[in-house]
Amino acid sequence: MMQTIAYKLSEYKIIENVYGDLVWECHFGLGTLKNGKCFINGDILYLMPGVNAGPGFLKGEFLDHLKKLPKWEKTKYYCTSYKIYECKTGRIKPLLERSDNRLQEETIFREKESIQTGVTKNRYKSIETYKSGDISYKLKQHEIIKKSNGQLFWKSYSGLDSLNEGRCFINGSILFLEQGETKRTGIRKGEFLQKLIHLPDWEGTKYFCKSYAIYYSDTGGICRSLGKDKELKKKVYTKNDSINNKTNRIGIKLEPILLNRIISKDKLNIFFNVCKILVILILKLLVGCFKLIRKVTRAIFGKLTRFRG
Repeated sequence: MMQTIAYKLSEYKIIENVYGDLVWECHFGLGTLKNGKCFINGDILYLMPGVNAGPGFLKGEFLDHLKKLPKWEKTKYYCTSYKIYECKTGRIKPLLERSDNRLQEETIFREKESIQTGVTKNRYKSIETYKSGDISYKLKQHEIIKKSNGQLFWKSYSGLDSLNEGRCFINGSILFLEQGETKRTGIRKGEFLQKLIHLPDWEGTKYFCKSYAIYYSDTGGICRSLGKDKELKKKVYTKNDSINNKTNRIGIKLEPILLNRIISKDKLNIFFNVCKILVILILKLLVGCFKLIRKVTRAIFGKLTRFRG
């Protein structure tokens, strides 16, 4: 029998065999277990869609079983819902083949370094803004902008002379496009597409993802922005830091984020399911009471009719 190690990840059980293959299990329905494959890219564990469901524990028994397992600490985050595309083709990446199980291609984007050669190198000179050092790339219908400070942003046409704009960040070999905002710019669709045609292709990562749900592995709380997490790591706050150099010299202390206050997706689902059951029970009780009152009323009227007769 193949030797395996099991870990606890929120309400999931992660199983790893001696070859490094990963499988997840979770409670599903009444006494049923659901499972599927996993893969790691960067510091995120991705849970593939469940493919099997079979007999298992009751919910309480399964959670008690999880408490006995060591916590999953091999990645800081885990992702339960995602759509990963190849940058070159724009097609959804098939992740079920064994060769792609870990998706460990290295990120080829380098700080202040051009990875293009030949004619493409000359294109950089036409799109780089020498005053700010910003460089633009084309990623399908998106414009990817690399700022001089290394930050990444994306733009796409949204209609009615408006653009969608948002932040990007790289984790592993995947470029993540965070949720953006629509801004009225006056730029027409033809103008935006014409600009994209003259931009070099994005080759900073092999994949990109614009729809996802990421959670913290240690708490199960929703991660609102991986980009902000990275910025918090870079910033070092001391008592000598000032809030406003012009008005005061009060020191800043970075307090830890109370991630336990963030309600996980699974707990919300449990809450809504309990509320649904309670509403159904109350409605059934009200219907039963109405039928009983109607029956008693008919009996009373029947007796009064006989008495008068």
